[in-house]
Amino acid sequence: MKRIAVMLLLCLVFTTPCLAAPSTQQAVAEYGLENYEEALAMLADAGQTEGKTALNDYYTGLCRKQTGDLNGALQSFKDALLGKQPEKDAAVELIALLLNLEQLDEAQQWVAWAEKEKVKPNDIAYLKGLLLMKQKQYNEAITSFQAAKTGSPETDQQIEMQIAIAYAQSGKKKEAGESLKAIVTRYPGTDAAAFATEYDQRLSTAAPAKRWNLYAGVNYLYDDNVTLKSSVSGASTDTRNQRDSGITENLRFEYDQPLSGAWTTNLQYALQNNNYGRLHDYNMLVNSLTATLINRNDNGLLSIPVNLSHTALDYRNYSLQTAIKPTVTAVFSEHQLGQLSLGYNYRDMFQNTEGPGYDRTASIFNLQAGYIYLFKEGHGMLNLRGEGFYENTVGKEWRNWGGRLGSDLLIPILSGTKLILTAEAAWQDYRDNAAGRKDTTVTASATINQKLTGNLYLNLQYYYTRAMSNVDLYDYQRNVIMSGVELRF
Repeated sequence: MKRIAVMLLLCLVFTTPCLAAPSTQQAVAEYGLENYEEALAMLADAGQTEGKTALNDYYTGLCRKQTGDLNGALQSFKDALLGKQPEKDAAVELIALLLNLEQLDEAQQWVAWAEKEKVKPNDIAYLKGLLLMKQKQYNEAITSFQAAKTGSPETDQQIEMQIAIAYAQSGKKKEAGESLKAIVTRYPGTDAAAFATEYDQRLSTAAPAKRWNLYAGVNYLYDDNVTLKSSVSGASTDTRNQRDSGITENLRFEYDQPLSGAWTTNLQYALQNNNYGRLHDYNMLVNSLTATLINRNDNGLLSIPVNLSHTALDYRNYSLQTAIKPTVTAVFSEHQLGQLSLGYNYRDMFQNTEGPGYDRTASIFNLQAGYIYLFKEGHGMLNLRGEGFYENTVGKEWRNWGGRLGSDLLIPILSGTKLILTAEAAWQDYRDNAAGRKDTTVTASATINQKLTGNLYLNLQYYYTRAMSNVDLYDYQRNVIMSGVELRF
């Protein structure tokens, strides 16, 4: 019996070290639990019992990196790659670490090795882009970053950020930014005073791998002068026939499609429907379709929007407009942009009960220049614009020329809260009008936009219009208040 006990004791003594010795796989499991110090000790023990392996060196490098021993990690990653059966994934970690330590020449050598061995092509392309950035080869870096894209928004978002940084460091920051994209793709069928609102909408849905955007909103409105009744002395004081409330709905869909070379295209469909509670003759439905060609180059961008817009008044044909407005956007610096556009718009009016002299069908020509200043990392914007135009109407009573000055200001106040202020002054000279009509119109608006959830926004808006004319019929004042919600996808 004693002899058996001694044999069992000897067996236990000699076998326990082998059973207790940790393996590399156990160390890997410990690393996965983020117990880096314990995993590092286990890897050292496993190296003595199992012999050095590429896998052991790889995870030793990972543990050393996590514990702050960067030089030790560097050597471990090299050991993992220099053996007969290298752990090729270590190349990604090694290159990233070499870049962090500014050892660019050696990083370049390992990038070449990894490309030859076809190690994680997307990851290596991304690291190569970072290397090229440090070497100030920005165009080559952008090409490499483009090759690193996977099609996943989660990964491509960081890549797009690096592309933007590359443009920034080469003096063309906004050429890459979604803010510039939002500015360029605005379409001519929209009132210029809505520019800041559209800019905010576009930024809120910006995503590098996303080609489409959708905006849908519904608002309650109160209008104190639906009929644009004259406000001059002696005019009718029957306010009941001027004031009304109602519901307005709007929808806009956008789709971006890259073309060959530096060209892309943006397609947009927009719908707006205004319904008044009593004054149904002023209900308005507008459908608009726009196609915009966009070309990027070293000096800025060229956009060529073509717009078709149909308006129905009380759901009866009112007008059909076709417009083209080539626009050049110049990038002066990372904060400053300039725009110059030349536009032509043909407006066909379907309702004319006053005779040929009052036919508002027209060819409209305009020249516009603008200055845009971006702040708050592109989420804030100041837009100053000036425009000259000529409306060559069929009826001479409406033929006019004039000018317009305006400004738009978008201010991020708090997280998810924006304030949008616009102001515009326009003057028109109706030279062929029998009464020698001359108008000056001032408009202003204030909008508070609050993000409620991921895609839901609250809008509070106030619009003011004051039209001053030497012809009493066209002299009026108007206030509109709107409140509603909008979905952005």
